[in-house]
Amino acid sequence: MKFILTVSILFFTTLFFGQNDKIEQPAMFFDSKLVSSASMQSIDPNEIESVNVIKKDTIINGILYRGQINITSKNPKKYDFISLEQIKSEFTKIKSNDVIYMVNGAFIKDNIDTFKLDRNYILEVEVTNSEAFYNLRKSDAKFDIINILGKTKENLENKNKILIRGHEAIGVK
Repeated sequence: MKFILTVSILFFTTLFFGQNDKIEQPAMFFDSKLVSSASMQSIDPNEIESVNVIKKDTIINGILYRGQINITSKNPKKYDFISLEQIKSEFTKIKSNDVIYMVNGAFIKDNIDTFKLDRNYILEVEVTNSEAFYNLRKSDAKFDIINILGKTKENLENKNKILIRGHEAIGVK
């Protein structure tokens, strides 16, 4: 009896927890490239030619997505999407694997593997080391923070401002 109970518990545990990872969002494809939904923030809506929605569940790389959204741009060669790892290797000198990514000051929490940005959208890449934080200097946790600044109106305006002793100066660089 104990054997049957043990086998049934293992069966149900495997059934519920051994499944593919589930994401309650659809898989997003932009010009046939898998991207995260957050990656779409850098896309100009006027550049979209068509949107196709497929309601069928899809498994990609062991992750179950609830449908697909296929977006086609008017000029597919205009966008050059690169992954966060590519940004790390091309725009920084970081060699460690312990990295926290941010875009325009917002942490990227989900879909790090599928998060891609248009290379033309990147204004600047800032790197901060955990040792720059006073409370973390004596900690064993060592990591880098990569903040990717996009070409938003706010970032472009801030890039052209001149600061004198912490106050904004009149004029432009």
